[in-house]
Amino acid sequence: MKNTKHALILTSLLIGSLAVSPSVLADSQAKTQATASSEVKSHVKAGAENKAKQSLEKSKPAVSKAQDKANKKAIVDKAQSQVELLKEVDKGIVDGFKKVIEATNLIKEDKIKEAIKALQDATGKFDVALAADPKLALIPIASTVRINELITTPEVIKAQTKLAKELLEDSKVQAARALLLPLQDELVTRTTSLPMTTYPDAIKLATKMLVEGKKEAASATLETALSTFVDETSIIPLSLVRVEAMVLAASELNKETDKEKVLVLLTAADQQLQVATELGYTTKNSSLYEGLSQQIKAVKKEIKGGNVVEKMYSKLQGSIKSLIGKNSEQKIESNENK
Repeated sequence: MKNTKHALILTSLLIGSLAVSPSVLADSQAKTQATASSEVKSHVKAGAENKAKQSLEKSKPAVSKAQDKANKKAIVDKAQSQVELLKEVDKGIVDGFKKVIEATNLIKEDKIKEAIKALQDATGKFDVALAADPKLALIPIASTVRINELITTPEVIKAQTKLAKELLEDSKVQAARALLLPLQDELVTRTTSLPMTTYPDAIKLATKMLVEGKKEAASATLETALSTFVDETSIIPLSLVRVEAMVLAASELNKETDKEKVLVLLTAADQQLQVATELGYTTKNSSLYEGLSQQIKAVKKEIKGGNVVEKMYSKLQGSIKSLIGKNSEQKIESNENK
């Protein structure tokens, strides 16, 4: 079982599982929507689904198809930027990790000299990397980037959560689950990393044990080392990515000649901020949320007036980046002994 785990890690050593084309997103969303069970539907009053669709269309600001396309591109670009960040991997450490796995297999084949040589090679690569940067802590060796896109409005989310509460009160747990499961609008990055503060020492200890003829102890030490990883998960709400894209688009338009287009974009941006709140990615009590919401309203007010808004846009874009950064803080979990 452990060998399978190691092989799976090796197949994705240099990062990058990404499927984010618009067609894939659409298919994914369709499949997600299809998970709603018949039990859920039986609890929805006649015509409620149609009303929800109508509500979605009526409450959506008339953002152009071009802007919808720009929003999609912003999401894909954000995902790609996450992948690029994760490609900052020290190749020597990755090669060293491969050598450790090679050594575990050689020990099982009772090729002790070859195993010792492989571990010494691994230690050499780790030592070079640490000498170049003594502050190395976590080195990513595998990662996935997943997109769950949801096109909705605050009103539709409120209606669904209200119905889910009613289902839970009626002990219809699975029906409520099917209703809530599609309410995900996020870019999720999950990264598995080697803890360089402890991993190289474990390899040196295993090498010493092999040299001393302690094959079983060395093998156990290596297995423990190879199961000691750190998982990091970061979540970026896609609604906030859309806010960023639409505010940027608004800032590039002339507020005099394209006033209506600018107001539509800012209204849509404010709605997406509300979507993030209703989905629980941020709260109305958050100072970052309140500040951003007030800034959008202030820019809309100035657009209708005659004041210069360039500085307001700059401040607004900074606030959006801060809110996205706050939401994408990584949750770290050790995989040790799992």
